[in-house]
Amino acid sequence: MSSLQSVGLLSARLALSGFLFTAALPAAAQAHDGKPREARISLHIAAIRLTDALAEISRRSGTQVVTSVPADLRVAHPVRGRFEVGEAIRQVTQGLPVTVRQMPGGYLVTPAPVRPVQAPEPNDRDLPTSEPAPPPEPIVVTGYRESLRQAVAVKRASRSILEVTRAEDIAAFPDHNAADALQRLPGIAISRDNGEGRQISLRGLGPLFTRTTLNGIEALATTASGMDNRGSVSRQRRFDYSVFDAGLFSGVDVRKTWSADLDAGGIGGTVALQTLRPFDRPDDVTLLSVKGRTSGNGGAVTPQVTAEVSRRGGSWGALFALSYSRNEVTEYGYRNWDWVPVTFGEANIGPGVAAADRARLTGHGDPVYMSRGQTYSTWTNRFDRLNLVGSLEHEGEDGLHVALDLIHARLSNHRGEYSLAAAGTNGLTTGTVGGTQVLRSAKIVGDTMVAADLGGIDMRTERKTTEDHTDFDQVALFVQRPLGASTRIEVRAGYARSDFEEPVSDKVFLESGGQDFAYVATGARTRNAYGFDIADAANWNLMRADVREDAVVNENAGARIELVRRFGAHAELRVGASYRFFGNDGYERRITTDYRDAAGSTGADRAVTTRIDARSLARYVVADLDATFAALGQSRDLTAAADLPGTAYRVRENGYAAFALGQFDFVLGTIPVEAEFGLQYLRMVTTSSGEASDDSTLVAVVQRSRHSAWLPSFQARMDLARDLRLRLAAGRNLNQPDVADLRAAASVNSTPFGGTVETGNPALKPFAVTALDLSLERYMGHDGYVSLGLFYKRMESFITSETTMMAYRDTGLPLAFLYDGLDGSVLYNVVRPLNGRGASILGVEAAAQRDLRFLPSPFDRLGLQANVTFASGRSDVIYDGTAIELPLIDLSRWSGNATLYYTGRGWDARVAAAWRGTYRIDIGNNGNIGEWIKGGMTLDFAAHVRLSGNLQAMFEARNLTDAPITQYTDREARRLLARTRSGRIFSLGMRCAF
Repeated sequence: MSSLQSVGLLSARLALSGFLFTAALPAAAQAHDGKPREARISLHIAAIRLTDALAEISRRSGTQVVTSVPADLRVAHPVRGRFEVGEAIRQVTQGLPVTVRQMPGGYLVTPAPVRPVQAPEPNDRDLPTSEPAPPPEPIVVTGYRESLRQAVAVKRASRSILEVTRAEDIAAFPDHNAADALQRLPGIAISRDNGEGRQISLRGLGPLFTRTTLNGIEALATTASGMDNRGSVSRQRRFDYSVFDAGLFSGVDVRKTWSADLDAGGIGGTVALQTLRPFDRPDDVTLLSVKGRTSGNGGAVTPQVTAEVSRRGGSWGALFALSYSRNEVTEYGYRNWDWVPVTFGEANIGPGVAAADRARLTGHGDPVYMSRGQTYSTWTNRFDRLNLVGSLEHEGEDGLHVALDLIHARLSNHRGEYSLAAAGTNGLTTGTVGGTQVLRSAKIVGDTMVAADLGGIDMRTERKTTEDHTDFDQVALFVQRPLGASTRIEVRAGYARSDFEEPVSDKVFLESGGQDFAYVATGARTRNAYGFDIADAANWNLMRADVREDAVVNENAGARIELVRRFGAHAELRVGASYRFFGNDGYERRITTDYRDAAGSTGADRAVTTRIDARSLARYVVADLDATFAALGQSRDLTAAADLPGTAYRVRENGYAAFALGQFDFVLGTIPVEAEFGLQYLRMVTTSSGEASDDSTLVAVVQRSRHSAWLPSFQARMDLARDLRLRLAAGRNLNQPDVADLRAAASVNSTPFGGTVETGNPALKPFAVTALDLSLERYMGHDGYVSLGLFYKRMESFITSETTMMAYRDTGLPLAFLYDGLDGSVLYNVVRPLNGRGASILGVEAAAQRDLRFLPSPFDRLGLQANVTFASGRSDVIYDGTAIELPLIDLSRWSGNATLYYTGRGWDARVAAAWRGTYRIDIGNNGNIGEWIKGGMTLDFAAHVRLSGNLQAMFEARNLTDAPITQYTDREARRLLARTRSGRIFSLGMRCAF
């Protein structure tokens, strides 16, 4: 049995053992968990009116309490102590003729129904002269506006600095996946791919620093981008939210501060995803939603279907939910392959080039940077997303709460890639131009060749097909059981596996030799001009074929046990222990076959051609990939012998933790204070295994490292006034290095013009952070809130990168991994991670949410959500031994979003804008300082109309501005790498719930 299977079985056994153990314990009353834990509040209530007592509970806890009880009904006896919200309501209503019912986001308190009694037949004198007035019906607000109020109530009641979105909020927007749903929360910005959100950054710190839990268990789901510029296959600690449909989550909590009773990690914050459960709503649910949507830049109409069936019976409930969607997106634009200092031979520069420019281009003077490929590029993708969610839940009167959650998700991509570039045999893909190429004229701005006119260029088209899929599976068990009146035990265990496979990644290249070519490669008006008919198949011959396979497996297993003890009305202690396992495996395999013979001629008769049939900046000839592979007899089956060096490695992590956390309520002068102090001991053991080079052979390497730390935490909230709350937080936390940085290997990314060698460092220390947070919140009843927050994080042992350029032969890696026609003198970028001197991030965050009920009708149904975050943080990046200070990876100095919503009678509408400033995504290469994504804004719209009690129509529009994604390199020169658009998406659908 493999170690991975052993870990999975161990997790399942721990979960089962925890369930059997807690099921045998004595019972007492206890509120359920699995949803956000209810706040504990201190009460001192005399025998006052019940409506006033309920209002006080609502105010102190931030939980909505709706009531229709008579105004003269009074609390039967004084209530004093510290209670959870539900217990507080039961205490003040004890002995009164009322019914208490928990609703989504709050409680409903109504007069108890009057039971008929047997009485003698009345005579006429006993008959009332009129019917008695029935008790008033409670007013219950539902829908999007109510979802916002629930989220504010949870935020207010939390001890930590928390952002919340709930199911109705998620469903109200045209969110294709969980990342899209998160982007409207304060402090969150997302990266985009295929027209959807993919990964998130939290308060300026990228996805590496954002910990994600799914149903209480840490998880990692990864997939791939169709563009090499955006990382292609992801083998990093960056959760891909695009795997999950947004509509299957009952809520998402974003916790921005850390406490010792949580697992360490996520120094930027923790995103807690919770899938649907049967007790999330008070009644049985049957729901069906069907949408049809247009495809970005495509023209096809694709489906999105969501279904849910939830049934409750007594103390047990079961739920099954399904979501399926298909989308077809075409992203196209202009792309440059790298920018490098270029040297032309004397014979390769024509008389039209100025003498000063000629001198620089022949190596005499300051270098000139030229892109290696000036490309018209198109990426198409048809992707299918299937999510299945199952849940079995038990809430007993004795306080026992059991929840078993099951998830299966599958994201399948079917991609096509097309490109046309000056990348043939005598192209522009090397730093030294010395073939048949002739530079006739050039425009050089600073040290960048902005435009050029050339002859004798061998052009190249590329046709690529990729098929990949990610399968994600999770099982999570939660058990909570009271141990007497003041103690309870909680057990949680689970196992998750994300399995990414890319069995098909095939390319065929065609070449057209000796052509005229001109370009403008950077700036706002990029374009190419060709001196021949690029759409004539007679001008193209077969050049090369590539076959590639990739696989990445992530595994997470966890188990924790926690004992909670309440001491009187004002103190509570939590103690517990946890175990975590993380494993990562994978490989990349590739074979390249050159079909040109020694004389340089090509196998034209073996290529089957067609024209690009997707949206593009030009129409040109590409290979019919399947027909060409069939004609060539090209094999697509790769074995481990084709593994690229450094890609077949494993990382295993085992974490052991013990913690204690005390929570206290007290009064500081006249100010109520709720505080918590905690301490966690953490021990991490990391094992990294892979291959390293020894001259021309590869040898197995295994390295192990151990790290331990004491991690304290402190959080407090103070009610400075009735609706004014101040929060303070401080803590110490650790974040593991990225997976690729820990590998005991070096990976090679080869291209026909050089490449990059990335080495790992298993001895890296974790990121260590000291964090301080301050937040001031002003609540306006049920109408909304405003908040202002400050945050500061000091990161020690910050991991940065060092990059140098060297000849490939000097890396010590086998020459067999070079492309045909290249020798060991070709220059490669060599990148390695190391622990730097540290980094810090300082930020300000402001948010507001407000129902605009003070406006005159009909504008009183408007509402506004808005937030903005400023973050500043820098670290050293080492280029050829020189440290240069750059902004942190994925940090946008400014980000924010705003939503204007309107809730009418039977309909609602909202428009949302999200913007993000420019951010760095990589360290850059070849002397370019950093790679960047330019800032931009997206605009989305949604409207819903209720056609009947159960039926609702929906219209949605995404990316109304068709915002481009612009990527460039070098912070000063801003040389364009890619500018693409994915198009607008519109959808129309129906939703039926009963």
